[in-house]
Amino acid sequence: MTKSSPVGAASAGADVVLRRPSRLVTWLRNALPVTVAFLVFVGLWQLGITIFKPQPFIVPGPLNVLQAFQEQGASLWESTLITLRATAVAFGLSAVLGAAVSFLLTSIPILYKAVFPLTVVFQSVPVIVFVPLLLTWFGIGMPSIIAVAVIISIFPIIANTAIGLRSTDASLKQLFQLYGANSWQSLFKLRLPAALPYFFAGLRIAAGASVIGVVVGEYMAGMASTKGGLGFLVVETASRLQMAQLAAAGLCAAILGISFFLLVGYVGNLFLKNWHESAREER
Repeated sequence: MTKSSPVGAASAGADVVLRRPSRLVTWLRNALPVTVAFLVFVGLWQLGITIFKPQPFIVPGPLNVLQAFQEQGASLWESTLITLRATAVAFGLSAVLGAAVSFLLTSIPILYKAVFPLTVVFQSVPVIVFVPLLLTWFGIGMPSIIAVAVIISIFPIIANTAIGLRSTDASLKQLFQLYGANSWQSLFKLRLPAALPYFFAGLRIAAGASVIGVVVGEYMAGMASTKGGLGFLVVETASRLQMAQLAAAGLCAAILGISFFLLVGYVGNLFLKNWHESAREER
């Protein structure tokens, strides 16, 4: 009878341990709990409608919302595209401006101490306070809508990126100084790579916040638009007590926000997957 060598058994065991599940299996494993939770929610929602039988203009059921998608599909799609374009512009502006502001604040210590606390204060102020000013400056329409979204989504990027830029390992800084690295080399080869995970964490938060900001901006600053986005559609359907259409518009906004969040997370993993643990754990 042949005996397997310990070395061969160990290598076979290592192959089993190191073998990773496929991306499809990982995706299905991650999506299954969310899908089950959503189906349970829809089932309980429909059960409540069946038991209590409220009027559709008060509490619509899942079937009413599905019917609204079928009847108002073209209008919902057009409004979603308008909101999508505004969200992309607002998110891009927030990413660029947020990264620039955080870099400026961390480059000048006295400026960081003076200005960074103010960003926390501004983040705590309800956005509705800024709407009259934005309407005065930009007028009713897309510029004001984008400005509202930028105000909502830029602060997480500033805060997270600034923390990342200030969290560079002190021993690595000393090592760069020891080898005679100049400030630009330290920036691009040490500080920015160290801040990248924090930057993408801020982008993930801003991805959903930008959708919320655009919808809120359309609700408050885009009411004069003849072809508005999802926020304008919310105003229109609410004024007519079309609750099923209102729920359908809200669901479109939710899908848009989740899609933005997942897209930013995917791009972040592409940048971080080879060297940072946060990306490796999500694969």
